[in-house]
Amino acid sequence: MHLTRRSLLAGAAAATASLSITIRAQVLPPSGFATPSGTYPFSADVYRERRAKLMATLKDGVAVIHGGERDRTSGPVSPPFYQSGDFAWLTGIVDEPGAVLVLAPAERTYREFLLLPSRDVEIERWDVERLPLGSLIEQRTGVARVRRTSGLDALVTQLATRSRTLHFMGPITSASAPVPPAMELYGRVMSHVPGCTMKDQSALLPALRTVKEPRELELMRKALAATQAGHLAAMKAVRPGMTERQLTAVLEDGFRQGGGEGLSYDSIVGTGRNAASLHYAHGNSAIGAQDLVLIDAAASVGTYACDITRTFPASGKFTAQQRADYELVMAAQDAAAKLLKPGVIHEDMTEAVYALFRKAGRIDEFTHGLGHFVGLDVHDAGDYAKPIPAGAVITIEPGLYNQQMNQGIRIEDLYLVTANGCERLSTGIPRTVAEIETFMAR
Repeated sequence: MHLTRRSLLAGAAAATASLSITIRAQVLPPSGFATPSGTYPFSADVYRERRAKLMATLKDGVAVIHGGERDRTSGPVSPPFYQSGDFAWLTGIVDEPGAVLVLAPAERTYREFLLLPSRDVEIERWDVERLPLGSLIEQRTGVARVRRTSGLDALVTQLATRSRTLHFMGPITSASAPVPPAMELYGRVMSHVPGCTMKDQSALLPALRTVKEPRELELMRKALAATQAGHLAAMKAVRPGMTERQLTAVLEDGFRQGGGEGLSYDSIVGTGRNAASLHYAHGNSAIGAQDLVLIDAAASVGTYACDITRTFPASGKFTAQQRADYELVMAAQDAAAKLLKPGVIHEDMTEAVYALFRKAGRIDEFTHGLGHFVGLDVHDAGDYAKPIPAGAVITIEPGLYNQQMNQGIRIEDLYLVTANGCERLSTGIPRTVAEIETFMAR
């Protein structure tokens, strides 16, 4: 074969094309592999709608929302990564640490940007494979402009020269806490863009997230069903002489059997005196015959949480004193629930509980807050100083804790605020003395 310069160039071009195809096949994994794997638990359209709603409220300017960072300080194997609630709510991207979302509502063509950390193939051999920039990331995430976080300052500066407003989306932290990364970024940008100002919008995302969408409530109800299965299994299995750790294993296996995909938080299982420690880390104490057992634990489904606490006698029967104390706590919960409706201020519910415990002479034994919003995070976004809206999901969890009496009692249920009042969502788990004793006697 006679080789000419033209044939050599043609051959080189063909080889290059073949090499390009080969490299692409190696770099771009099939569906289900590499991160970001897509949006979860909803489709990309859901998150696109949420971002559009946020930008319609902002109208102009630039907003930067940082995702969570992975903790790499605890050893050779990274602990589980938990995405920032605001970032997850807006993007559905739960498997990419260090990601950043930039929104520019007034831009003509591209108004949203996803920035991901640069790849490190050496780390990926130990951790997880990550996608290169390109259309596959855009398809999986629903964001048309994907860049690297190394270009964050330049991008925001460029956008700020046209809008001159930087929206701070929160969170507002204590003066002794690290400065939020968005605020640090905005400080750098304002020092380079004359006339650029920062506007506080830290209340906006909590307000949007407080009112739960029907699809969010569906996942929370599934999480509650799994949580119910675990609590019932633990109530049925408990025996004096068991350890807290053994009962925890029964509880969490029940969550899995009931369809749970994970834990909303680390399970709290305390017996007797241990139950008087609010966030007791379950250990190996033996359950006594006359002990009350406190279980504060819940499953999660689709990254959505719930939060339930039950206190019950290891023997299956409350003593007279235990019954009286338990019914006082339940009366406090009912007093707060009677007030829960759209427009109520959380403080007013708390004061109603304080008044009941003061009258009973037990106020010093109630040592924590009355409850909290629940959703994508177990302590979800929401402003407790503002009227609670319809569609919010909140816990009511009064308790009495007395180490001298070797007991802690907490009753915690999940309530959905309805148009005219509230609905207790966790009705399937025995709550009253009669319900608990009847169930445990079966």
